Amino acid sequence: MISLECYLISIKASNEIGVAAEEIKRLIPIISVEDVYLKEFYEASMQGFKPSLALKISSLEYKDEEELIYMGIRYSVIRTKTPSLDELILICERKISNVE
Repeated sequence: MISLECYLISIKASNEIGVAAEEIKRLIPIISVEDVYLKEFYEASMQGFKPSLALKISSLEYKDEEELIYMGIRYSVIRTKTPSLDELILICERKISNVE
């Protein structure tokens, strides 16, 4: 069964060789899953990113986390958009395993 939960991940500390020592995961409610439009995809690909997910969440829930887990898949947050004062859209790309 696929989990529709979304966890924001913040890295608390890293060891002397740069590997994350502790991750803090927070479960957050999702308002909606948005489309990644062609313009957004094109502009991001020009900078070397491949956006594949856009999640709308409450702006109060986001504390500048760089990663999230959605439906069991880990994503990196590329950038955010603010469609209104109380909502935020996280533009994310799928994180490849064992690659930073």
